[in-house]
Amino acid sequence: YTTSGSRHLQMFLEYLETMQEKGIITSSEASAGSVTIMSIHKSKGLEFPVVFLCGLSRRFNRESLNAQVLCNKELGLGLSCVDMKNRVRYPAISKRAISAKIASESLSEELRVLYVAMTRARDRLIMTYASQSLEKDLTDIASRMDISGKILMTTEVSCPGEWVLYSALKRTEACALFALGGRPNNTTIHNSQWKITVQSVAVAEDAVAIDETEEKAPIDDAVVQKMREGLSFRYPYTLATSTPSKQTPTQRKGRVKDQEAAEYTQEAKRSVHFWRKPEFVQRSLHGKDVGSAVHTVMQRITYNRCADTAGVQQEVQLLVNERYITPEQADAVDCSKIAAFFATPIGAKLAVVENVVREFKFSIMEDAGNISGELQGEKILLQGVVDCAVIEDDGITIIDFKTDRVTGDTLQSVAKAYMQQVTAYADAMQRIYRLPIKAKALYFFQLNEFVWL
Repeated sequence: YTTSGSRHLQMFLEYLETMQEKGIITSSEASAGSVTIMSIHKSKGLEFPVVFLCGLSRRFNRESLNAQVLCNKELGLGLSCVDMKNRVRYPAISKRAISAKIASESLSEELRVLYVAMTRARDRLIMTYASQSLEKDLTDIASRMDISGKILMTTEVSCPGEWVLYSALKRTEACALFALGGRPNNTTIHNSQWKITVQSVAVAEDAVAIDETEEKAPIDDAVVQKMREGLSFRYPYTLATSTPSKQTPTQRKGRVKDQEAAEYTQEAKRSVHFWRKPEFVQRSLHGKDVGSAVHTVMQRITYNRCADTAGVQQEVQLLVNERYITPEQADAVDCSKIAAFFATPIGAKLAVVENVVREFKFSIMEDAGNISGELQGEKILLQGVVDCAVIEDDGITIIDFKTDRVTGDTLQSVAKAYMQQVTAYADAMQRIYRLPIKAKALYFFQLNEFVWL
C-alpha cells in the first residue's frame, strides 16, 4: 500500500474495506503472519503467540451505581431518603449496601476479563497503559502501596491498568516507573523478567501530513464529463418509489390512513362482548361510530321486512339479540331514515331482487396509471368494500351508503369528493363480474336523497 505514495491511516483502512468488498481479502480466517483484532470476550478459548492487550487505561463503567433505585435479588430494593426539612436527599443504608455489592461483583467480573485477556498469550504479552497524567497516577499508586493492604489496593481501582501497574511497581525492573512516581519500600526480584518502558509521545502538527509536492496529471475532460453525468443522474421513476403498493378506494378521496377492508364489517359468527361501563362514561355515540352502526345494520337486516319504521326497529332489535351490535349502537341508528330508504324505488327493488351483494370485499391488481400518468405500467393492489350492489343480467347497480352531515347546499360538493372512490368500486365490480355498470349512486341518509354519478 505504501508504494502508492499514500501513508495516511484512515486511507489505509478505507483501502482494506474496499479490498474486502471486492472479495480480494477476507477477514473470516486469519492466515499466518497476520494481526487479528478482537474483543476480549471473543478471544476466550483461543491462544496466540503474541498478544497486545491495549486500552488498559479505560475506566470501568459505573453508571449502574448512579440509578435512583438499585435492585438485587438477595438484598432487595435500595432507595434514597429525602429530608424535606433540610431539602436534601441521600442514599439509604440498603441502597449503599446494594451499591457496594454491585460494585464488588462488577469488579470481580473485570478481574476475570483481565485474566482471560492475559492468558491468551503463549510466548509474549504486551500491555499498554496510556495516560496524560502518568506521573500523578504512578505517584498515587506507589504511595498507597506502602500503607494499604492488598485487598484495598485491589478494590480501589478505576481501570484494569491500575492492577497491572500495581504489580509492575513491585518488581525491581520497573526503574522507568520509579523515576516518575517514586519507588515503593517493598520490591521483589522475580524469576520471570518484565520489560517495562515509558514512552513519551509528542504529537507534531505535520506528523501525518501527506506529501503533496508531486505534480498530479490533469484529469481528462471526457472523464470529468462522465463524472458529472453520473452525479447528476436522477432516477426517472421516483413517484413509483413513494407510491404505496396497496391502496383502498377511500384513499382516492384523501383518507390515507384508512382501513376500509375491515371498516364497518364483522365476522359472520363473531359475537360482541358487552362489558359493564362506568356510570360516568357517556353512552351516546357520535361520528364514525354512528356510521359504523348504520353500515352494520344495512349489512345484516332482511330487506323485505323493512317496509316501515316498525319493521326496521324489529330487525335492529334482532341484531342486538344476536349480538351483532350493542344496545348503544341500536339507539344511535335512526330507523325512520332506513325505512325512508326502502320506500324509494331503489330500496323497494332491493327487497325483491335475488342477487344483491352487501359489504362485498375485493382485492384486485390495478394499473397505477389510473392514479397518475407517471405511473403508467406500474401495478398496485386495490382493496375495498362495496356497501351494496345489485347484480343483474344486463349490468350492475352500485349503491354506497353515506352518513355524512350534509345540507342541500353542500350535497353536490360532498358527493364530488366521493366520485373517485365509487368509480374505483365500479371498475372493480365490472372486472370481477364481467358485466357493465348500469348505474352508481351515493345515498345520504341525512337528507334521504340519492346522488347519481
